[in-house]
Amino acid sequence: MILPALAAAWLVGFAVVGVWGGPIWLAGAWLVAATPGLWAVRGRGAALVALAAALLAVLGAWRFQAWADEPLPDLAHSLGERVTVDGRIDSEPDPALTTLRYHVQAERIEAGGSWRETEGRALITVRSTVELAYGTPVRVTGELEAPPVLEAFDYRAFLARRDVVGTMTFPRVEQTGEAPGTSPRALAAEMRLRLEEAMQRALPEPAASLGSGIVMGRDATMPADLTEAFRETGLAHFVAVSGSNIALVTALAFLVSVPLVGRNWAILPAAASLTLYVFLAGAEETVVRAGIMALIVLAGYWLGRPRRGLAALAAAAIAMTAAQPRLALEAGFQLSVASTAGLIVFGPWIHYALAWALRKLRADGAVPNVVLEVASLSLAAWVAALPIIWVTFGQVSTIGPLVNIPTVPVFAVAFWLSGAAAVAGALWTPAGWAIGLAAYYPLAFIIWMAEAGASLPRAAVTVPRFGAEAALLATVALGMLAWPAYRYLAPRIAPPESPGAPARVFRAAVLAGLAGAAVAAVVAVSVWPAGGPGELQVTVLDVGQGDAILVTTPNGERVLVDGGPSGIVLARELSDVLPHWERGIAAAVLTHPDADHVGGLPALLARYDVERVYDSGAMHDTAIFASYDEAAAGRLPLRRGDSFEVDGVRFEALWPPPGALEGPRNASSVVLRVTYGKATILLTGDIEETAQAALLAAGGIDAHVLKVPHHGASTNADGFLGRTGALVTVISAGEGNRFGHPTDETLVDLEGRAVLRTDVHGRVTIVSDGTSIRVRAERWPERFAPAEGEG
Repeated sequence: MILPALAAAWLVGFAVVGVWGGPIWLAGAWLVAATPGLWAVRGRGAALVALAAALLAVLGAWRFQAWADEPLPDLAHSLGERVTVDGRIDSEPDPALTTLRYHVQAERIEAGGSWRETEGRALITVRSTVELAYGTPVRVTGELEAPPVLEAFDYRAFLARRDVVGTMTFPRVEQTGEAPGTSPRALAAEMRLRLEEAMQRALPEPAASLGSGIVMGRDATMPADLTEAFRETGLAHFVAVSGSNIALVTALAFLVSVPLVGRNWAILPAAASLTLYVFLAGAEETVVRAGIMALIVLAGYWLGRPRRGLAALAAAAIAMTAAQPRLALEAGFQLSVASTAGLIVFGPWIHYALAWALRKLRADGAVPNVVLEVASLSLAAWVAALPIIWVTFGQVSTIGPLVNIPTVPVFAVAFWLSGAAAVAGALWTPAGWAIGLAAYYPLAFIIWMAEAGASLPRAAVTVPRFGAEAALLATVALGMLAWPAYRYLAPRIAPPESPGAPARVFRAAVLAGLAGAAVAAVVAVSVWPAGGPGELQVTVLDVGQGDAILVTTPNGERVLVDGGPSGIVLARELSDVLPHWERGIAAAVLTHPDADHVGGLPALLARYDVERVYDSGAMHDTAIFASYDEAAAGRLPLRRGDSFEVDGVRFEALWPPPGALEGPRNASSVVLRVTYGKATILLTGDIEETAQAALLAAGGIDAHVLKVPHHGASTNADGFLGRTGALVTVISAGEGNRFGHPTDETLVDLEGRAVLRTDVHGRVTIVSDGTSIRVRAERWPERFAPAEGEG
């Protein structure tokens, strides 16, 4: 117990200076004052420990104060100025919907007309097409701004702890040299990016993003609502680089293997789990830290003395924070240490309590010991992390333990299969896809648990933070509870040698139920969608301010018209409507090269096997079009008079005419007439008044369904919307878009017709058997359509 006590004193020294702003000597004064009393009550040994703890507390306070007093990097002196910075990319890309963020390690700066040497880091936000490898030399020009301080999160302090002193939004970026591809960090960063790309090819969204989060801690592309569901259900640790996270995986691998191969050999699969994690996550600082904590827990289980790991954890905490005092302020580090300590201290006692309760209920033979181990580890980590979760996030998950218990073993399976899919896919795409078929099920189960749990009333409750002092007091109270739990060994209740008949029947019934549920899930999710819907489906995807329309033929062939503005949003939408195993697109059509139509296509061509690509031949001098141009090098022209057919569905180009393309890009937008049986759907891209007038003069634009041109803008020729004869119209527009689409003028012109809008109705699907038309939508406002969601 001496090392844990010394580590606590060391961290109290940090708190005296960092939380209360007290003098360094105060950190040890209270322990020195308590020494005579300890000598009288507990003897000389306790007094010596108290003096050692006082010394360590003073050293901890001094170390933290020395770090806090370090001057800001020189780069901070140029905040608020327009600057040019020479430096190197010092991070992997952090993706958002249409942007990437990088850290730039500054080396020289030009401000006020003169250059000087500098130090510090800047966080730059650039378009998603600006792909830069780790270590790439760059010159960045733009406004260097101070990071914001948010209401619930001091983002400026968070970045400052990483020496990031300023941000630059959409600066001009010039690559001034080649990346040092042979450095260990550059190789690790490149490997992680290749593994993430392989994961994206192997799995649909959001399973691919969750898999990347579980295996590599890269969860930036998870949808915001799913991320919030993970927080509310206490599952957020699954996608963090966390010591307790990987400790759970390695401990579970060990515990499951013990009955199969014995304690000595069970260390191998557990060690393999730990090695795979460190390898896939890139062996960065946070990864190594998490690996050390997991190794501490694993060693304790292997030796049959899990409690011994607490001393090693204490020593590791002292060493890590001595080297990098900022870790003491990091919620991730705090959660890792607290949760790992909880596994060691509370885990055995919670296991004993559960086993005792089952014995009293005469149900001990009905529940396998490994289930009790999983439950006790999950509860122990949750209890130990509660004070930190409280002060950091201001909310506590009330259903966290109930959700974690069934999810943790599935998480371990998801970790192994997702990692295997990424590695295999990086070597050979079909192998990654095959393993991804299996990985999808545990990932989908975790997502379902998070969403289902978060949908329950009061799944998470908001609690007043009361400041760091209150959290420290709560931690002290938890520590007082932990002391006897650590000091005294939890009794072991031996499981019955042979379960009785009722227990065997119960186990058999549970296994049969789980097997039946698994079979039903496979049939519903994987088997039932095979072979196609048996009718035409035209789905206007909800990609925000842009167009992306998926045409699914009766036998399940797919044609995508436009890709919207964002690759990740397009991938999410396609994943929602395609079977999880589907990676084939028969054809993709780009109507015109504006970003809100072409933006998602490079990602589509990287993630899916697209047989043919069509466009009008129009060019555009932008980075996103250049990415598309490179990815779709063998594309085919599509002009008036051209057509193609897929599975009995005919696609005819009505515009643009052959010859040179003139005028604005919208004027040369491809217009497609999609025909199946007697049903006709007109997809008009972004054509405006001139092209519409030409189509009116040519005739032949009658349709049952019209995709309204240009997101409902007021750029229509007189009578065009009415002359189509469409009784069902669909407008693809982003909610709250800055253009005001659709305009009131267009909506007035569409009066008397059914008008569906992606900003109001979400994803809209037109269904036809060739003789009739039906409409489905994600959201039906009460004023519009039947409650059944079909009309």
